[in-house]
Order: sequence, then structure tokens, then C-alpha cells
Amino acid sequence: MNVEDFQVHDIRTFPLCLIEPEAVVPGYSQQWARELDALMARGEAFVLIYREPGDDEPHEDRKLRTQWLKQHKVAFAGLCRGIISVLEDAARRAHFDEMGQMGEQVFGIRYRTAATVAEGEALGWRLLQAG
Repeated sequence: MNVEDFQVHDIRTFPLCLIEPEAVVPGYSQQWARELDALMARGEAFVLIYREPGDDEPHEDRKLRTQWLKQHKVAFAGLCRGIISVLEDAARRAHFDEMGQMGEQVFGIRYRTAATVAEGEALGWRLLQAG
């Protein structure tokens, strides 16, 4: 994979893929989907780590991402070992933990939160080792 082809996911530490909040702008979801297609084509397990995700994703982006996740549910769950949101605020972590439980049931992907990027990366490595 060519690092320059990725605008949403920072793959320099693959299999840990970091998503910075400034990458999530209106209309980003098509690039997000192309990048996930490329990650999955690699055929290796990975973890997605969102740093300080926003609460206000545009409806069209959320809709496209949800459609992609539904369409690729089995294959995605086979390679993505987890999605981690890094949130400094404990109340936001609790809120995201609740949302993550629903997402786990719907998409079959482990969802966790962490207070720091370092904590999120350590958790990501544990999820990868657990399979």
C-alpha cells in the first residue's frame, strides 16, 4: 500500500490505522470506502483508531459508511479486529461505549474507547493478538 494514496487513514503504523479528526470532513466517506477496500485487499488483520471523533458527521457520509459496512459486513469483520475511539473526556467515552455496544451487535466488530492515543495503540495491539 502506498501511504500517499491514503488521506483518511494514516497507515504508517499498519496494522494500526489512525484516523485524525481533520480527515473527517463533509464528503470524506467515498475516500474512506476506497481506503478500506485497499486495506481489506491486503488481506491482513488491522485495527482502526479514531482520535477525538466528532459527534456531528454529515448525514450523507454516515449513510454511505453504513451502506459500505452492511455490504462488506462479513469480510470486514474477518479482518478488522476492532475500532477504537480515543477520547480524553470520560463522559464522551461512556457515550461512545454505549454506541459501540450497538455497533458490535450490528456489525460484529469489537468497539472500544481509550483516553490517550498510546492507550488506544496498546489496546489495538492486544486486539490484534487476541485475533
